[in-house]
Amino acid sequence: MISNTISSAALGMLTGLGTTTNQPVVNNNITINSGSQESKDSTFIEPNPYSQTEDYSISPQFTMVINKMCISLLTVNDNKLLGNIIDQSHRIICSVQNLQILISLFLGCQQSDMSVNLFPIEPIACCGCRSLNPFCDIENIKIKSKDFKMMYYTAYNVLKDDYHFCFDRVLI
Repeated sequence: MISNTISSAALGMLTGLGTTTNQPVVNNNITINSGSQESKDSTFIEPNPYSQTEDYSISPQFTMVINKMCISLLTVNDNKLLGNIIDQSHRIICSVQNLQILISLFLGCQQSDMSVNLFPIEPIACCGCRSLNPFCDIENIKIKSKDFKMMYYTAYNVLKDDYHFCFDRVLI
């Protein structure tokens, strides 16, 4: 009985003096609206670049050229030259011409259909003299005006991960 009196007095303090009709109400219901039942397909303003990716097949010419290139690199007894040709990420840095030949042979397209666009060459300044950097960064690689990394992403990943070619820099 004493506990009922204390709880009614405590509720009377919460509601204030006099009789009021405002009582706190706790509602434990959760409502989730899923919207309309119709499924809407998402449409892109621009065409989706991944909808029409290009296939590739490894040609025997590609295997022969890459073997000759690796043999010529490994038979050079110049450690500094090998240090410059292998990137810090352990990828092989090629010249622009060699990279074009390897990609065109790998994809089976003409070498004239592809272009390697480079960023401007920045000179290195040290000790008051200016020398040219032997490396140049690649902006993008286009094949028939399509981006190589996007439209040929499977071939790009195979060349980068399996054959360890660097697509970030080239030798000048």
